[in-house]
Amino acid sequence: MCRHTVGLNWTAIGIEHVGTSDAEVMGDAKQLRASIKLTLWLKDHYGILVRNVIGHAESLSSPYHREKVASLRTQTHGDMQHSTMVRYRRMLRAAD
Repeated sequence: MCRHTVGLNWTAIGIEHVGTSDAEVMGDAKQLRASIKLTLWLKDHYGILVRNVIGHAESLSSPYHREKVASLRTQTHGDMQHSTMVRYRRMLRAAD
């Protein structure tokens, strides 16, 4: 276990992408195919619902968000914004 996403480390599986922006990650066809394939496998293997596949920037809205350290409860990341993840989840459903 590692400190991957504040408030979700107790349950999250993190997938790291290479890129400096959502557009760069989503625009890298080879990386995106590998990411979708891995995410589908994890989803099927662990029974994860597509709606629970989230990006860093969506961490605070997850029903699984639980952070014990008060000063970190509202901390999140700026990458993999909601609009990006809407697209990503759409791609997951299409590939499933």
